[in-house]
Amino acid sequence: MLIKYAEEELFDFFEGNPISIGELEAGDWLYTYEQGAFKIVLLILTYEMGVEITICYNENIIYSQKHDHISEIRKIDSNTMKILKEEEQIIIKKAPQIGAIIEPMME
Repeated sequence: MLIKYAEEELFDFFEGNPISIGELEAGDWLYTYEQGAFKIVLLILTYEMGVEITICYNENIIYSQKHDHISEIRKIDSNTMKILKEEEQIIIKKAPQIGAIIEPMME
């Protein structure tokens, strides 16, 4: 099973093309977005069904967490992306401030 996502949505949200990590066939992609001194990095491990989210300020990591069992990644609007798991969802925001919010799935 693979993570479901639209590449165009990720290109649009992160405002650029990803970097392939390792061999192209491995399906590991690194997306980045910078806003002033803040940077958000999303590593997608397609075949492992996982992501790692990192937020940096002035190149110092202020948040980093790996999430497994990801089923889908979707862009909600130009500033918001949602990453879905079985029990929770991760919201990534670009504006008004870069951030990541983890909340339980709503029934």
